Amino acid sequence: MDFEAVSGYGTVYSATINHQPWLPHLIEPYAVIVVELDEQSGLRFVSRMVAMPVDQVAVGMRVRVVFEPLGDGLYAPLFTAAEGVPR
Repeated sequence: MDFEAVSGYGTVYSATINHQPWLPHLIEPYAVIVVELDEQSGLRFVSRMVAMPVDQVAVGMRVRVVFEPLGDGLYAPLFTAAEGVPR
């Protein structure tokens, strides 16, 4: 098994809005999404949607990855809207 680069684009497969204060650094409400990446049908992972109001997040919308620095050289893959990007 080897690492393989992907485009970072995908489609929201599932979404929910979190209203509970599970983590102190996250401000509620925030959107938790399951993204299916373009490179492989069924290749999905859970992340957060950022840079848009939670009530605008919808199943089927196109998204692209953005990285949030966590410190010590670590980054969290999050997603934002990718308007106009075909599948």
